[in-house]
Amino acid sequence: MIRLALALVLFAGVAAAEDQIDGVAAEGVLSDLDFFRLVTCGAPPGGSCKGPVLRWAKPALRLTIRHGAGPAPIGLTARLQAAIDPALDQINGAGAAIRVERTPGPFADITVIPTELTEGTVMTEVPGFSGPGVMGVGYMTLWSDEADRITSAVILISTAISDEDLPSVMLEEITQALGPLYDIENPAYDGVSILSQDSNLTTTITGQDAALLRWLYPPRI
Repeated sequence: MIRLALALVLFAGVAAAEDQIDGVAAEGVLSDLDFFRLVTCGAPPGGSCKGPVLRWAKPALRLTIRHGAGPAPIGLTARLQAAIDPALDQINGAGAAIRVERTPGPFADITVIPTELTEGTVMTEVPGFSGPGVMGVGYMTLWSDEADRITSAVILISTAISDEDLPSVMLEEITQALGPLYDIENPAYDGVSILSQDSNLTTTITGQDAALLRWLYPPRI
């Protein structure tokens, strides 16, 4: 991504993975398996995983928007919904055995929270809100159990994010909330993969991105 969006994973409520999950470098177009391993466990081609592969154990997830105590900026909810709904269409259309639906209720698996925290803010571990790291325009935290099953996710979106960046950042954060935590740092994937480290141009799930979701969540035959 051009503007920083970070992903952090917490195990049983305690930070135990990367200090700060970032891009993994590679060159050229990777095989499907090398791509899958890089973005899910941080393994460079031919190398070892940095962490476990995480998955949701259930096939249907709920996503909601939760605002803070103060009033939301005018038009913000509409902006978020306008970015979330196409992102869910892309994810749900990938052919994987997982679906994410937006719900107006307070109880959800994935929670999107707009925040006035600015890019570069040092984050601390706050249960149900964030893990330690540095805030970007998007900041996603996962919680998982000892069996590497994702139990919940929170996506923080800066209220300062531009309309230009929001669709791609939202799609990336929701995609990463399904398990692929690592960006790929590789010019061959700029503008091609939603998981590209150096591009905010992608707003679709196609090619290896779609195949990745089907690998994580194989379609039922």
